[in-house]
Amino acid sequence: MRVIAIVSPLGGSGRTTLAAHLATLLARQGPPCLAVELCAQNLLARHLGMQEPSALGWAPLAAAGQWWADGGFDNTDGVSVLPFGKAPPDAIEALHRQLQAQPRWLLDQLELLDVPDDCTVVLDTPAWPSPLARAALRCADVVLVTLEASARACADPAGVQAMLHEAAAAPADQGVLVTRFDPRRISHREALQTLRQQWGEQLIPYTLHEDENIPRALARAMCVHSFAPQAQSAHDLQGVCNWLTGQRQAPPSMLVAGASRP
Repeated sequence: MRVIAIVSPLGGSGRTTLAAHLATLLARQGPPCLAVELCAQNLLARHLGMQEPSALGWAPLAAAGQWWADGGFDNTDGVSVLPFGKAPPDAIEALHRQLQAQPRWLLDQLELLDVPDDCTVVLDTPAWPSPLARAALRCADVVLVTLEASARACADPAGVQAMLHEAAAAPADQGVLVTRFDPRRISHREALQTLRQQWGEQLIPYTLHEDENIPRALARAMCVHSFAPQAQSAHDLQGVCNWLTGQRQAPPSMLVAGASRP
């Protein structure tokens, strides 16, 4: 089992979008893929085919002491999905306390799943330093950090490095993806240049452009590759997937490719 954690210290940087699309593209390539939503926004299943947010999910089950995987489903692209579900605040607080008491809880739950050995697990996380985001980092073989093209994304590179140091793999394969980039906006171009200076070779060689086709696809409970396969965002996301799978067997030093111009 290979675990990919999509993480960020920023809300709204595209973690769920990236997790859903990577899971879909990986599943379409053939090997099994499981997408696990660790974020209480409960939107991952909507990206992956459900017309309404899932009421049943792993979080309310786990908080009640039940088997967490009973809330899963398989979509038409072959992605197995474990949505977060509708969990009240006290249930989420109970999960956080459990993670404090049992730091390996999420890793243990993943290892108990009945999935093939070649399964890829994609973890959609809440903004770091949420306890569930930190738990995801402890499980991850690959960490993808989403940083939007904005001044706030450039403000605290040391904080992002601290987040990456929590990854448990020795060392985890890590990459930084710039998201929500609109080349028509001067502030976005300036932010992208700053992020290149800050992260250098840790930036993966694709930039995810701001594209109206992504929210339009979400409104139809679709991924953008099905809704608008010729869209810029579809090209960008396919490139991220190709980068990820094409480098799977490379040593960690080869997994951080040089940044390219969009």
